[in-house]
Amino acid sequence: EPVTPFGSGQASGAPAPPPVPDPTPGPDATEGSQSSLSFRALLELWAQDRPSQESDTLWLDDTAQRCRAALLRYGMSARLEQQVLTPNAALLRFRGSDDLTVAKVENKREELESTHGLELIGVRAEPGFVVVSIKRPHRMTLGLPEVWAGWETRNDAANARLLIAVKEDDGSPLFLEPQPAPHTLVAGSTGSGKSILIQNIILGIAATNRPDQSRIILIDPKAGVDYFAFETLPHLDGPIIDREDEALTRLDALVVEMQRRYSLFKEARVSNIAAYNKAASEPLPLIWLIHDEFADWMQLDSYRAGVEAAVNRLGVKARAAGIYLIFAAQRPDASVFPMQLRSNLGNRLILRVDSAGTSDLSLGIKGGGAERLLGKGHLAAIIGGGTTPIYAQVPFIDTDRLEQLVAVLVRDLG
Repeated sequence: EPVTPFGSGQASGAPAPPPVPDPTPGPDATEGSQSSLSFRALLELWAQDRPSQESDTLWLDDTAQRCRAALLRYGMSARLEQQVLTPNAALLRFRGSDDLTVAKVENKREELESTHGLELIGVRAEPGFVVVSIKRPHRMTLGLPEVWAGWETRNDAANARLLIAVKEDDGSPLFLEPQPAPHTLVAGSTGSGKSILIQNIILGIAATNRPDQSRIILIDPKAGVDYFAFETLPHLDGPIIDREDEALTRLDALVVEMQRRYSLFKEARVSNIAAYNKAASEPLPLIWLIHDEFADWMQLDSYRAGVEAAVNRLGVKARAAGIYLIFAAQRPDASVFPMQLRSNLGNRLILRVDSAGTSDLSLGIKGGGAERLLGKGHLAAIIGGGTTPIYAQVPFIDTDRLEQLVAVLVRDLG
C-alpha cells in the first residue's frame, strides 16, 4: 500500500504541493531561508548535523574488552556475542551459562565500577544471553530530526502509530500505538524528559495527520507553560485546559462522544472507526486527550471520582471509537493513582523516577529499574500491557526548533 513522508498528505481534491526546495543550502544559509522549506525538508536538513562517532566506537571496543577481562577475573565465563553502541551505553551481550548469570554480575557491581571503571546501568537476562549495559562517559544527544527523517506514514487514513523513541537494543524505532492498549501513563521526575516526550507525541500527531483526521485535547494544571508552542496548531480542540471543572466536563463529553460513535457504528453495521471511515461521507477524527500533571488534581476527591468514572467508562471501548487517553505525572503515587485507573492505562512510558517503589508502581512490574535511568529522555516502556520493559532514548528537540517546526506545519496545512 502506498506510503508518503509524514506531513505531506493533502486533503482530497486539494492542489498538489509545490516542489520541495533544495534542503541543502550553503554555509551562508539563514534562518529565513530555512523557513521556506517544507516540514519534511527542514527535518532532513537538520538531520545532517549528526556528529562523528569515531571516538565513541573506539570507547565501545575498549569497554567491551575491559568488561570481558573483568568477568573472567571474577571466575565468570565471558563469551561476548555482540556489542552495540547506544546513545547512553555500551550494550554487551554475553552468552549465558551456569558460570555467568545476572545475579553473579550484579554481585560484582561495586567492583566493576571502582576497580575497572565500568558503571553498570543494568544487567538483564534474555533467552541464551546476559546483557550488560555500561554507561557512556558522555551521552550522545539524539536529535528528533535524525530520528524522524525516515519516518513514513500513509496519507489516506488517520495515523495513530507514533514514533516516540529509539530502542537501545538495536537502534530500531519504538512506536506508541493504541493496539491493543488504547491508553497510556507517562511518568518521570524533574529532569527526566517527560515534557519533551509529551511534546514529541503532540508534534507526532500533528505531523502525521490533518486536523480533520486527529484532534488533540490538552489538559495541563500548570497553565500550559510547556506547550505554548502548540497554541497555533489547528489540531487542538479548543485552548489548553487549566481548570479542573473544565477538564471534568471534557472527560464527560468524551464518554458521550464514544457512545455517539458506537451508535453510528451500529447504523453502519461496522465494529470500529477504521471500518466506519472507509465508507462514511463524513469520516470521524481520532481524539487524543493528553492530561499532564494529573496527580495535582487527583488529590481533590471530586476530581478523582470524576476521572475514575470517565476512564472506567472509556476503558477498552474507546479504542474502537478512536479515543485515546494519555495521563502524565511526575510521581504517580498510589494515593493519586488508584488501581482501577492503573488497570486502564496499559501502555507505560516511564522515564527516570525517584525510587524503586515508584518504578514498580509506574511500570506495573517489579524490578523494571526506572529509578536507575539516566534522565533526559532515557525511557523504560511497557507497550500493550506487556511484562518486559523496552529501554529506549527519547529524541530531543529544543524550544526554538520546535516552534519553527510548528510554524512550518501550520503554514503547510494552511
